[in-house]
Amino acid sequence: MAKLLCYKLGKMSAVKKTKLHRELYGFKDISNHGKYNYERAGIMNRIKHKKLLDSVVIVFEKDEKLLINILKKYGATIYSFNVRFRL
Repeated sequence: MAKLLCYKLGKMSAVKKTKLHRELYGFKDISNHGKYNYERAGIMNRIKHKKLLDSVVIVFEKDEKLLINILKKYGATIYSFNVRFRL
């Protein structure tokens, strides 16, 4: 069984939205004026998922709690639905 997670960020500040996005999807870290490049992995790099739209993702039921905890940490409004889906 899979879970369809939809979330709303509301009037969250741009800084907080960026932090959430980086924690979820990772980012490219460029240090020392471009001398060093690092790919910082996000939580979604470790779990199997399907991103349908902005703020809409399908994950396995076992990974739902991890994702919900991160979204709650940032104060997002979360909607969760059961779906039949093969990832």
